[in-house]
Parts: sequence; C-alpha cells; structure tokens
Amino acid sequence: MPGKAALLQKHDDDVVIVSALRTAITRGKKGGFKDTQPEEFLAAVLKAVYTSVKLDPKYIGDIAVGNVLPAGGGAAAARMAALYAGIPHTTPLVTLN
Repeated sequence: MPGKAALLQKHDDDVVIVSALRTAITRGKKGGFKDTQPEEFLAAVLKAVYTSVKLDPKYIGDIAVGNVLPAGGGAAAARMAALYAGIPHTTPLVTLN
C-alpha cells in the first residue's frame, strides 16, 4: 500500500499535539467561579499545557481554542489569554465555535 506508507512517513512539518486540557465545568454565573473571567481560565489552561510537557512557549506553532458563542467571535479573549500565559504574540491563534 504505497498510499498508507506515504501517510505514515515522518516529516519535519508534521503536526504534533503534545497535550489537551479543558477548564473546569461549572454552572453559568453561579458557584466559586462566577467572578472569574474566561480569559483567566484559558490562560491557566494554556500555561498548564506547555509547562506540563516542559515546552518553551516560543516553539508553539499554532493555537486552536474552542468555545461556544464567544462574545465578539472570541479571538480577542483568546489572544489576551495566550499573551497572559506567556505565549509570544507571533504565535497564530484561531477560535472555533
């Protein structure tokens, strides 16, 4: 199967997912997190992802953040969280609904 063999070959530009985390689940506007901004949650998750695998944030090639119905599309909040987490402003970021 030449097609399968070609797919399984390693390349320098392969996408590598080193970790995946999510925030705590809570009821909206209730409980211990009611005064916590979404950017604070996301910054903690982003920092935990790269520190748990001992990755220098300058080597992060791309960030994809998924959230439901973010205000203004969510890109600004996600970018603020990434910057707060110590990820360089040059790192591409996309939000997904």
